[in-house]
Amino acid sequence: MARVENRMSPRVRVTLAGAIGAGMLFAAANASAQERQSRFQIGGYGGYLFGSSLDATVNGLRREAALSGNPSYGGFLNVAVRTNAFAELSYTRSPTELALREYNGPSYRYDVLIQYFQLGGTLEFPLPKARWFRPVFGGTLGATVFSADEDGFSYDEWRFSLMFEGGVKIQPHDRFGIRLRARAGGTFFTDGSALFCVGGACAVAYSGTALIQAELGAGAYLAF
Repeated sequence: MARVENRMSPRVRVTLAGAIGAGMLFAAANASAQERQSRFQIGGYGGYLFGSSLDATVNGLRREAALSGNPSYGGFLNVAVRTNAFAELSYTRSPTELALREYNGPSYRYDVLIQYFQLGGTLEFPLPKARWFRPVFGGTLGATVFSADEDGFSYDEWRFSLMFEGGVKIQPHDRFGIRLRARAGGTFFTDGSALFCVGGACAVAYSGTALIQAELGAGAYLAF
């Protein structure tokens, strides 16, 4: 039987060994990057804030304040407090339209700006075999601001609110990610609160009443 000799030159062997070593180092570095948790995440998003309405009674007359659904956008800052847990500061704004109606009476329409200032936390749950895919759940609390300035109708009203969130972060690189989110929450009104007063017509919310809104959004963030 004829013997087959290995005719690979020493230079080729060294080159091949170097390429294999470099590949192993790159794979190890990439795996390490996937395991590292960023300290800060900052990003922005766009979405859609669904409309809602609030019923009330003023001087025995029923009234309704209805907010139209409209596009929304905002930003967020996450700060890691422990592994897969972040404190979150977020801001959302949505220009929309308010319809203030009196049952069996006149109706008023005004342009209104809704702003959410929220502070809270989120938890990430990276999948064991795909850590770049991270389901996210969280909750925040803060303030909702209703603002308008139109034809002598001007106000800025601050109300306590809270939000609950579910979604996912897709982070293929340790410095960049995509975030998909769904949020729902309520803005609360105290007993006798006056909301959207126009020429003596107000929608009044009783204690425990809440304006419920939901939002769907998607955006991107930088991690460092």
